[in-house]
Amino acid sequence: MMIPLHLIPAQSRSSLEFFDDGVAEVQDLGLSIAGPVDGVQLQAFQSLMQQAGLRLQPTRMLYDRLYAFERLAEAHASGNQALRELAMQLFDSYQRAGEWIALMH
Repeated sequence: MMIPLHLIPAQSRSSLEFFDDGVAEVQDLGLSIAGPVDGVQLQAFQSLMQQAGLRLQPTRMLYDRLYAFERLAEAHASGNQALRELAMQLFDSYQRAGEWIALMH
């Protein structure tokens, strides 16, 4: 499995083989990749964001806490009730997963 360098924790990099294009080869352990939020909810969030004329990079929501927090805040401030509710559900999912996106340093 190929993983971009910026997604690999620094302490894990020493045991991996890196390639020139910034990816590393890691052994496939047969495990699924678990993100802080449900993929189906994230797709619905993207759709509602588009309908509201708001931009979203869904993949970035999985690894960039500040970006996720900003997008959720913008969605929560929108006039779309469904988008506001889903933003709160996603925010709660991040918090339950231990992402603590509201606590930026």
